[in-house]
Amino acid sequence: MNILIGFLYVVEVVVCLMLGLIVMLQKPKEGGLGGAFGGGSMEAALGADAGNVLIKMTAILGAIFLVNTLTLAKLTSTPASQSVTVNATSAEQVPASLPASPEAPAEPAPAN
Repeated sequence: MNILIGFLYVVEVVVCLMLGLIVMLQKPKEGGLGGAFGGGSMEAALGADAGNVLIKMTAILGAIFLVNTLTLAKLTSTPASQSVTVNATSAEQVPASLPASPEAPAEPAPAN
């Protein structure tokens, strides 16, 4: 189970990095970071519909991120039986051998 959780954490980080990069590469109306890499080079590499490809990749990576996050939350959450409040000891469960109040010292402390 720990191997699966570790793998899902790696997938989470990779998807986050890819999602951030793809969002920054998208070309808004004002230009943005997509224009910093040559403007038309994205269209040359991905075709005339480069914007549509980036939008589809953003949607797919967003869905993977959502499903992966929910899966990690389910796998790493503690069950209710292991809750702190369920196992708390009440006053009735304290052993009767404990004194009710602390005892006075046998002899007084020496004065300096």
